[in-house]
Amino acid sequence: MSARTNHADQSAPKSTRALAFGLAALFMLVPANMLPVLSSKLPGEVRTDTIYSGTVHLVQTGLWPIALIVFVASIMVPFLKLGGLLWLLWAVRRGTRHPVRMTKVFRLIDEIGRWSMLDVFLVAFLAGAVEFGGLASVEPRLGILAFAAAVVLTMLATHAFNPRLLWERPDSARSA
Repeated sequence: MSARTNHADQSAPKSTRALAFGLAALFMLVPANMLPVLSSKLPGEVRTDTIYSGTVHLVQTGLWPIALIVFVASIMVPFLKLGGLLWLLWAVRRGTRHPVRMTKVFRLIDEIGRWSMLDVFLVAFLAGAVEFGGLASVEPRLGILAFAAAVVLTMLATHAFNPRLLWERPDSARSA
């Protein structure tokens, strides 16, 4: 058995939890992006929106800066975080020659995690604030629960990942 294979076998159990949480988060992003996240009833208009259709509606109504924030925070960031985490796990599995760079990637993913619940808070805020108006209503839908689950699972995956694994060398490099 080669030293690289031996190293991969040793690091796999250490990163299994992060991989499991990451795959579960990826699985939850499917319904989060396919199911409606909220329904709104305004005078003369009833809407049920997914994350994407809500973003498109914001652009169509001239609120493109908010649409950009929602698109980045709700669609781009979750997939980039999971892609980055999978990249880190792959680097641990095969052994990386760039532990400093990969540690910076981990820190970025961890830092972004602080803003992950932005959409969930936005829907909760809208639901509460609009109810006070009396003329309109906003109700959360199943998609926001799936999105919240994906966010929590992504955060768990990030916290389950041990960045020290990036600094471990394959056995052949230690003996050289």
